Amino acid sequence: MSVTVKYRSYLAELTKTASESLEAATLKDVLKHIKTHFGAEAEKQAKTMLIAVNGQSVHHLAHFKTALKDGDEVSFLPICGGG
Repeated sequence: MSVTVKYRSYLAELTKTASESLEAATLKDVLKHIKTHFGAEAEKQAKTMLIAVNGQSVHHLAHFKTALKDGDEVSFLPICGGG
């Protein structure tokens, strides 16, 4: 299952890429890929970001157990606040 993963903010700096395609069946597989290829710090940062699958927050899905299908887009976005 090929998915597109998009990295933003500090995570893009750690991975030295804005996006990549990889084989993953769940979001947990994507996080494992990040740790294996970019290190524990990149995985730690990824887990603190807003994670979306096809534009929908994984908090409304199955969190890290969210299933992925061919062609899905996983985005790691910085959490912004303000007022």
